[in-house]
Amino acid sequence: MSTTATSWLVPVRHPSPDDLELWLEEKAARGEVLNRVNAWSPLRMTFDKGEAGRYRYALERRDKPVPSLYFTARQDMGWESVGSLSNIHVWRRAYTGERPAGFIGEDLGRRAALVGIGLSVVATIALVSTVALGLIAGLTDFASPRDFWIPAAALGVIAVGAGVAALIVGTSRRAATSATSATSEEQELVRS
Repeated sequence: MSTTATSWLVPVRHPSPDDLELWLEEKAARGEVLNRVNAWSPLRMTFDKGEAGRYRYALERRDKPVPSLYFTARQDMGWESVGSLSNIHVWRRAYTGERPAGFIGEDLGRRAALVGIGLSVVATIALVSTVALGLIAGLTDFASPRDFWIPAAALGVIAVGAGVAALIVGTSRRAATSATSATSEEQELVRS
């Protein structure tokens, strides 16, 4: 009988693809291997509990239609498809020794960085607009202050939400970068 573990809202906690890959690898090292990715995976991921293993996970964005040889080419390289969610495909590969390189570039990592930058820009614009509307409401007599305070408060909420989201994405990317560089340094020490 196979037992399973469940993790909720994983993409919210690990929005950077690099961070998510490393988190999945850490779970596998503790004996919890991602069994399938499907439409419900952003809300709930299930893991098969068993023996600890070393897996390299890779997330790849592939627009549809997927080329006919896409899956067979990856499988010939030793990768196993865990599933896909829209245009994001999740792959894994068991390994021993050094952590193998992924087969994809920095596409998803760059996109996560751009999302973080975009959220920061939105937060900044909303915050500046909030302050401007607050000053107008406090310094003018030609309109009802309520006409300016309500939009100022709404923009303030948007600024805080976008700022928090940008912080989460940035923290996730930094955690993945530091974990990857620490792993690289450990591998260099082992080789020496």
